[in-house]
This record gives sequence, C-alpha cells and structure tokens, in this order.
Amino acid sequence: MKDDRIYVEHIIDCIDLINDYTEYDKFKFMNSRMVQDAVIRNLQTLAESTQRISPESTSKSSTQ
Repeated sequence: MKDDRIYVEHIIDCIDLINDYTEYDKFKFMNSRMVQDAVIRNLQTLAESTQRISPESTSKSSTQ
C-alpha cells in the first residue's frame, strides 16, 4: 500500500501538470505542438502509474 501512494501521488502530479500546460483551454492544447507533446507524455506516465497500482488497492477503492 505504501508504494501505491507514490503512484497515486505521481498520477495527481501528472494531472496537475496537464492542467498547468493547457490552462484548461482546449484551444491552447490544439494550437501548440509543444503543449500537445507535454500533455501526451504526462498521459503516458499517468497510464503507466495506474498499471502499477496493486490489485488490492484498486479493489479497496471500488468498494468504498
């Protein structure tokens, strides 16, 4: 479980960075290749982190 917290924190960090890069603005994302690359990279990192969370932790969250 302790290791899973690291992954959850990493997921939250990725979400925060995506929000920072896009400033919640679809236009900013669509018109900047650099922002697109940064967002895509963070989505990939986020997806990787979700895959590393233990099954025990994911089952706990779905039953709460």
